[in-house]
Amino acid sequence: MKLAICQSEIKFLDYEFNIRYAEESINEAANNHADCIVFPEMSFTGFSMNTNITYKYGYSALDDIKKIAASADITVGFGWVKASENDFAENHYSFISPKGDIILDYVKIHPFSYADEDVYFRGGTSLPFSSIGDLNFQTVICYDLRFPELFRINAKKIHAVFVPANWPDKRSEHWKALLKARAIENQMYIIGVNCTGFQDNLFYSGNSVVIGPDGSVICDCGEKSGIYYADIETENVINTRSKFPVLNDIRKDLYIKLST
Repeated sequence: MKLAICQSEIKFLDYEFNIRYAEESINEAANNHADCIVFPEMSFTGFSMNTNITYKYGYSALDDIKKIAASADITVGFGWVKASENDFAENHYSFISPKGDIILDYVKIHPFSYADEDVYFRGGTSLPFSSIGDLNFQTVICYDLRFPELFRINAKKIHAVFVPANWPDKRSEHWKALLKARAIENQMYIIGVNCTGFQDNLFYSGNSVVIGPDGSVICDCGEKSGIYYADIETENVINTRSKFPVLNDIRKDLYIKLST
C-alpha cells in the first residue's frame, strides 16, 4: 500500500481554509497513486475545547470528505468532533473508502485530562479495526499513545496502527520514543500523523513518522508541512513475527489474574 501523510499546518478553527487545503492534498496524493492519505487529529479545526464550534463542523467534514474521497478514488483518514449526550462531545477519527463509505470510525478512548479534555469530551468504549486491501489496521488518537494496552489488544489481528495527533513540540521526545516503542513491542507498523505550526498559542513541530515492525524508521517527515509518502507492506509484519515470534509468548490469562 502506498500511504500519503499530510503533515498539515492547521489554521485554528478555520474550517473553510483547512478543508480546501485538504481537498488539494487529497487530489495531489491521488495523482501520485497513493492508496490512502491521512491527516492529523481534529484535522480541519485544530485541537480545541470549544466544542460548540467544532462539533458544528463535524458532519460537514464527514459529508465533504465522503465526496472528495469518492471523486479522487482514494481512502482518507481524518479527525472530527461529534456532539454527544449531556453536553459532551466525542473526538472521532474516521477512514472513508474510495466509494465514500465509512470503513472505520474510532472515538478517542482516553481524553487528555491533563488539559481538561475530559471535561468536554466523553471517552470512547470500543476499539474497531478494518482493512485497506490486505492491510489490517486500527487507529488511536494522540494521548492514547501513552496507553500500550490499546496496541496489544488487537496486535495479532492487525499489521498497523495509525496515531493521528495534535502533539505539542514541548513533548516531542515523548512522541518519538513512544511511537518507536509501540512498533517494536507489537512488531507492527506505527504511523504517527502530527500537525505543524501554531494553534491557540501552542507550537506543533510535526515529526510525523512511519516506523516499521522491526523499529526502523521508514519515513521521517521532519518539521515542515507537506505530503510525505511511504510504502506499507504486510509481508514485512508477517516475516518479522515469523522470525522473532514475540507475540506468541503473551500470557494474557496470567496478566488478568495479576491485575486483580
